[in-house]
Amino acid sequence: MKHITLLLAGWLFVAAACTKSETPAPPATQEAKMLDISYGADTRNKMDVYLPKDRTTATPFVILIHGGAWIGGNKEDMRGFQDLLLARGFASVSMSYRYVNATIHYEQLMEDVNKAVTYCLNKSGEWNIRNTKLIIAGVSAGAHMALLYGYKYDGGGKISGIVSMCGPTDLTDPVMLNYAASIGLGPAVNALAGATYVAGQPVDAKFTAASPLKQAKNIPTLMFHGTADLTVPYSQAELLNNHLTQLNYNHKLVTITGAGHDLGINVPANLILIEGEFRNWIETYSR
Repeated sequence: MKHITLLLAGWLFVAAACTKSETPAPPATQEAKMLDISYGADTRNKMDVYLPKDRTTATPFVILIHGGAWIGGNKEDMRGFQDLLLARGFASVSMSYRYVNATIHYEQLMEDVNKAVTYCLNKSGEWNIRNTKLIIAGVSAGAHMALLYGYKYDGGGKISGIVSMCGPTDLTDPVMLNYAASIGLGPAVNALAGATYVAGQPVDAKFTAASPLKQAKNIPTLMFHGTADLTVPYSQAELLNNHLTQLNYNHKLVTITGAGHDLGINVPANLILIEGEFRNWIETYSR
């Protein structure tokens, strides 16, 4: 869905000089920003890597996935998050991924996420970062991807926590599908699933396979969602929250009353709440 380009816009911090491409990471005693690192063969398989100074293999590491309805957005949209995490002493990567179309669906997006995770794990020694208990977080469409990857595609069990910010969770829900169609996002959702939804007709099994809720696994899951979200209905968060509660899985839903798809970050209290909950989740489930 639409990415939150303004989220954390006010949380900008001074950073070290940037390195690029395959330049070796500076020593662990130095802060580093390595931009446009290729993690795969496609031109969109790029990531930005932010490493704090004095990092160790115990330093939390967060994988960030941007939004954009699976058809737009870029890794740079998460730069505010990366600056925030860096200032808190956390390492992170922000990844771009292929857009969905007639031949690229959720399976290919999951391949991209897996390539990015694998690349980071292979670089753990060189970057002096952890190779286990990673946190994966996303905004909107990126939140959907973070949830789906953590629940279904993390074969190595490296993901220890998930953060979803206003993410779609159940693509079999007619309320979600009909609403997406009404705001012009029906084609994107169809491309994601690799199938076509027709109102009043049975939902294709591919929508089930692309739905995080249908793949739920007991990985600590933090959700943020605004009650007045006009892009991804708040009911999507409620559905996953209720499902995880029934399964007795570790999770938390942080409801932002009256907030839209930007999580109401223009309200200082919301900004403080989001940062605090986000940071606490990272620290808790990186241990």
